[in-house]
Amino acid sequence: VLQTGSVMAKASALESLQVEASCAICLDYLKDPVTIDCGHNFCRTCILRAWEELEEHFPCPVCRRRFPLRIFRTNRQLGNVAEIVRKLSPKCSKRRRPEEAVCEKHQQALSLFCEKEREVVCLMCCISCEHRDHRVGPVDQAAASHKKKLRAYLGPLQRQVEDLRHFLAGEQRKPGLLREKVENRRQKLQSETEKLHHLLDEEHQAVLRRLEDEEKDILQKLSENVAMLLDHDTMLHKLICEIQERCQLPSVEALRGIKHIVSKCESAKIPAAVSLELKEDICSFPLQHFALKKMIKKFKVDITLDPATAHPNLVLSDDRKSVKFVEKKQDLPDVPERFTFYPFVLGSEGFLSGRYYWEVEVGDKTEWTLGVCYDSVTRKGKINLSPADGYWRLRWDKNGYTAHTRTPNILLLKIKPKRIGVFLDYDLGEVSFYNVNDRSHIYTFADTFTEKLRPFFYPGVHSLPLILRPVTDWE
Repeated sequence: VLQTGSVMAKASALESLQVEASCAICLDYLKDPVTIDCGHNFCRTCILRAWEELEEHFPCPVCRRRFPLRIFRTNRQLGNVAEIVRKLSPKCSKRRRPEEAVCEKHQQALSLFCEKEREVVCLMCCISCEHRDHRVGPVDQAAASHKKKLRAYLGPLQRQVEDLRHFLAGEQRKPGLLREKVENRRQKLQSETEKLHHLLDEEHQAVLRRLEDEEKDILQKLSENVAMLLDHDTMLHKLICEIQERCQLPSVEALRGIKHIVSKCESAKIPAAVSLELKEDICSFPLQHFALKKMIKKFKVDITLDPATAHPNLVLSDDRKSVKFVEKKQDLPDVPERFTFYPFVLGSEGFLSGRYYWEVEVGDKTEWTLGVCYDSVTRKGKINLSPADGYWRLRWDKNGYTAHTRTPNILLLKIKPKRIGVFLDYDLGEVSFYNVNDRSHIYTFADTFTEKLRPFFYPGVHSLPLILRPVTDWE
């Protein structure tokens, strides 16, 4: 064992000596060696050839340090050492391995990697105009770094494949879920039309056609998305195989085209999901319909404002039918029911089932909000005001009319309403708003209610009041 170790140590020492006695440009043993000012040694002919096209700023091919003059010193002692090493290993005149790649332009070993251009270069390339100011490093070190980077992509890409499988399975289940949602909506629609009897049959058929068209449209989008996901899955598998194969290649081969594969890895993203949300007004019937006129008369409710919920800047009328904003806060008890951050007030009535209709005069006010909210909403501090937080509301301000869904839904109305009708169908899960002035439908929220609902009012920050009015005679 000791003898084997001694042999290996001698071989290692000889190899180190061969490196020191070799020219970094031609990779052969030094011939007529010269030393430049930075201390590196080269064959005289090699360094002269490397500098022959330069008139100033002569760089060292190894450390890249530049010198103002073409100056070097003959190193005879190193030349003698090189000659001794040559005799010790006469069969190894050239140290370049047979399989080692060479530069097509300079016929020198491709031993360096240019970080800027992301390509393998030789020493002569480094001192050429093309790469002179670029950062370069040993090819093995660069290959190890980029292989490490490529391997780092494997984990996320493989996880993306796993996520894609789950995502794809979910997308493939969506047609069934869509059919369920459409069937549920169809049943709700059927329930509604049964109450409206034959007067709504024509409208009922029209809504069914719109619903079926929307189902076909979503199914088409789902089909296209599933095909896109399958293509993405194939691309990911190919990319992973390409990375795994590349990581087994020699350094130079592994780095060829590295820019392109890194770009593909960084741009690999799963396509967006197809939404199953149906248009919220797909099952809303126009208020002009005679049967709805009858229903509004049947389900009208007398709403009054609840003073215990009113913000201190809001003043209610004695009959609790109107509310306006005042600049000076009133000295009111801070009870749990009272809004203290936003100037809101709720109706006294609460609803857990059934249908209800009421009207609010907004007149020429420049700002207002109407709707319903859960009785359990937070009254203190800054709060969110979306359906997910228990608010279904229509707003008017300088930006126009907005139905506040998950994202604000801007509405375009032909006629500015002076009076707003609010129709709540708790069991159907709908809150509808109407322009009483021209008897037109404005917007309908469709949801599932699970708590007590109360009418909601925001009069804006000016003195004109919001007024609860008796329901208009629609006959």
